[in-house]
Amino acid sequence: MSEALPLQDLLHDLLAFEGGGNLVLSAYLNAAPDRQVGRTYRTAFTTLVRQLAADLPDEAQAALEREADRVQTFLEGAPPPSRGLAIFSCTPADFWRVIPVPAVVAESVQLGRRPYLRPLIALLDEYERYAVALVDKERARLFTVHLGRIEEQEQVFDVVPGKHDQGGWSQANYQRHHEAHVYWHLKRVADELSLLLRRQPFDRLVLAGPDEAMSELQRILPRPLRTRVVARLPAELFASTQEILERTLEVERQVERENEERLVAEVLETAQQGGLATYGVWPTLEALWLGRVHLLVVAEGLRRPGSECLACGRIVPDAPPRCPACGEATTALDDVVERAIERALEEAGMVEIVAGAAAGRLSEAGEGMGALLRY
Repeated sequence: MSEALPLQDLLHDLLAFEGGGNLVLSAYLNAAPDRQVGRTYRTAFTTLVRQLAADLPDEAQAALEREADRVQTFLEGAPPPSRGLAIFSCTPADFWRVIPVPAVVAESVQLGRRPYLRPLIALLDEYERYAVALVDKERARLFTVHLGRIEEQEQVFDVVPGKHDQGGWSQANYQRHHEAHVYWHLKRVADELSLLLRRQPFDRLVLAGPDEAMSELQRILPRPLRTRVVARLPAELFASTQEILERTLEVERQVERENEERLVAEVLETAQQGGLATYGVWPTLEALWLGRVHLLVVAEGLRRPGSECLACGRIVPDAPPRCPACGEATTALDDVVERAIERALEEAGMVEIVAGAAAGRLSEAGEGMGALLRY
């Protein structure tokens, strides 16, 4: 198993794969609890391999059979400890990676000269790390959520004197005393969140609890935390971790879709105004070849056959026998989109795979591909 490394580090390890011309099998399997019964993920793998074999040339059949047998032998062992599984195998290159992922993945099997990484990249993109602060005036529970898995990080408890209801000067003084203790408690929660941000950096923060406590906490959060707040949810301090996970994942998905729509709008509008952006398959691949891509944006599910020049690195969305840039021979690619994603990451760029309305707009206006540019 390779789960000891963070998924982002494993992605870089896979990007660095050099097979010396040998083919690598990439398999993504759904190992959710309902698939553990009877281990139906094994049957699914066999079916996917059979479907892939029907479309492969004869020279690739032996590689597929060899690597599929290796994976099948592994699947005969202990059930996966996670809801999803990514497996990469290339026996001649002594390459074997098994990555349990805590979220369900769309099942697929691919055979190529590089690991098929788009599902892994989409998973990292969809399930960014976020924090949850479940708080009232005396207690707080702090969580992080990443890749669909929730972990309780900290509990904070402070004794806060109750409100005084006898009237007169003593009531006013006691009220101020109560409010001061509430403030100190929430300030301590804010300090713990700041420590959590440094220890496990997160992209977004969800506040939960009674409205008065959430409002006061948000008011005193330091700016790096306050700017990360994306939602406030009414909740009880004794809510189960599963309830917190389900409610906040719903928020996270909504926020992700909204951010994707804003990003696509930015790409299209900036490019139309002559700014540092482009869209369309040809213009985006050209910008990538020139090293100009800062953030590559791709519609979910986009695939285009094409070719790549191994001499100068030009990727084009068709199959000319000679590179249009340097005139050298090209090699065919089943999917230039997958290769473009890899190239962007190899050159320290970022990748955003958009879905829903954002994918529809990008597909309609820009053939499903665009980019924000470095220069």
